[in-house]
Amino acid sequence: MKKNVVKVLLATVVFFSACTKDPENASPVLPSENLFKSGVYIVNEGGFGSGNASIDLYSKDSNKVFNDIFTLVNNRPLGDVAQSMSIINNKGYIVLNGSAKVEVINANNAVSVATITGFTSPRYMVAKDTTRAFVSDWFSNSVKEINLTSNAIVRSITVGTGPEGMCIVGNKLYVANCGGYDLDSTISVIDLTSNIEIKKIKVGDAPLAIQQDANGNVWVLCRGSYGIDFMSSDDDTKGALVKINPSTDAILATLEIGVKGDHPDKIKMNAAKNAMYYLSSYNLLTGVFKFNITDASAPTTAFIAGYYYGLGYDKVSDELYLADAVDFKQNGFVKRYNSAGSLIETYSVGIIPNGIQEQ
Repeated sequence: MKKNVVKVLLATVVFFSACTKDPENASPVLPSENLFKSGVYIVNEGGFGSGNASIDLYSKDSNKVFNDIFTLVNNRPLGDVAQSMSIINNKGYIVLNGSAKVEVINANNAVSVATITGFTSPRYMVAKDTTRAFVSDWFSNSVKEINLTSNAIVRSITVGTGPEGMCIVGNKLYVANCGGYDLDSTISVIDLTSNIEIKKIKVGDAPLAIQQDANGNVWVLCRGSYGIDFMSSDDDTKGALVKINPSTDAILATLEIGVKGDHPDKIKMNAAKNAMYYLSSYNLLTGVFKFNITDASAPTTAFIAGYYYGLGYDKVSDELYLADAVDFKQNGFVKRYNSAGSLIETYSVGIIPNGIQEQ
C-alpha cells in the first residue's frame, strides 16, 4: 500500500540493533564552545502544529548529545517544524517550515543572532557567497533572496510549484519544483545576475533535491508521482536520478529507481563528490542506497537496510547519520554509520529527527 505524507506521519515502524548501546546523554548544562566546534547539529522537526521543533548538539569529542540546545541557550522554544539547517559564515540558519521563519544562531554557541520572517512555508537554504543566500518557499512558489548581512529578505523570485532543494553552480541557481500538493516535474534555472528564472528543465516527476558531483554535473533526485488514489501503486511513476550538464542544461542520463511504489526522498553527496547516498523508505526497496556517479543504473540492494525517516552525512568524518522517528510522537533515535556501512553507535534525540548539519 502506498504511503502519502499523512500516512508517513502515522508510521510506527521501529528498527533497532541489539548490538548497539545508547551513550550517556549530557545533563542540561551549557556545553563549551570547543564541544560545539567538534560536533554536529541534529535537526528534529517536532510534531506539526506542536511548536516542539528542536536541535540537538552531538559532540564527537565527548560522545554526548546535548538535547534541545536552542531552548537551553536562549530560554525560548525554537518553533514549529524544523525542516532543515545550513551553516554559512559560522552561523547556523534553521529553517522552520511551520513557523514560516529562519532562526539564525552563532554556530559555535547556539546563541540567537536574528530571526528572518516574511516566508509562507520555507524549506531549504543555500548560499551564493558570504552576502547572498536563497530560501525555497513552498506555498508561494518562489525563492527568497536573503541578505546575510542584514538578515532580511531582499527579493522574491517566481519559480515552479512547490520548490524544494536547490544547488548553485557558477552564476546559476537550480531549484527543484516538486509540485507541492499537486505535481511538478521541472527544475527552475535562475540567472543570479538578472535574478530571474531563465528556463525550466523537464526531469522526472516530483524532483526534490539537487547535488553537484566531482565532474561538475548536476544530479536531481526525483521522488516520482504517488498517482491520484493514494491506495494503489498502479498509477505511480518511478523515482529517478537525472544527470544534467550545467554548461548546456542538457539532460545526460535518466536512471529509474526501484519499482512503482518506491519513492526516494532524501540524498547526500559524499565528501569526494563521486558517490551519493539516497533514502527510500516506502514499500518495496527500503533503506539507504549508495550510487557511484559512474554507475550505469541505480542499485537494487540497500547499502544499509531498514526503515529510516532522515539522512545526514558528515563530510569531515565520512560518516552517515540515519534518523529513526519511531512513532512520530516520542523522541527518536539517530544511528551513526562508518563509510563501510557498519553501525558505530545509536543516540537518543528529539522528536522526528530528519538529518544533521556538520560544523
